[in-house]
Amino acid sequence: MKVRGADFVLYEVADLDRSIEFYRDVLELELEMHVPDFKWAEFDVKPIALALFVPDRPPKAGGSIWLAVDDVVQAVEELKGKGVPVVMETLEYPHCWHAAVTDPDGNVVGLHQRKDGSFG
Repeated sequence: MKVRGADFVLYEVADLDRSIEFYRDVLELELEMHVPDFKWAEFDVKPIALALFVPDRPPKAGGSIWLAVDDVVQAVEELKGKGVPVVMETLEYPHCWHAAVTDPDGNVVGLHQRKDGSFG
C-alpha cells in the first residue's frame, strides 16, 4: 500500500446545521458539499477537505484540524468577538505562531501561521 496523501479530516458532530453555521459563517470556510440524507458536509480547506458527520450515537470529539491564517493574533481577536471559545492563546515558536479555538461540539480548530508565509 502506498499512501498518496490525506483526503480529508473528519469530525463527528451532534448537530450538522449548527456545525455548518460555525464553519461557514464564523470561520468563513467554503461549504463544498452538504448531503443531509447522509448527515454529511464538507468544507474546502486546501490541500484537504474538512468533513463533518453525525453518527448514530453521541459524537466523540477528538483530533484537530489546523487552519493556515495570515495573522493568528488578529484571527483570535476576531473569533473572540464572535463568542468562540479560545482554548489556547497565541504562542510563538521559532518558525510559527499558533492558537486554538473549539467548535460547538468541542473539536479543536487550530490557527497556524508560518513565519515564512507558506502553508500546506
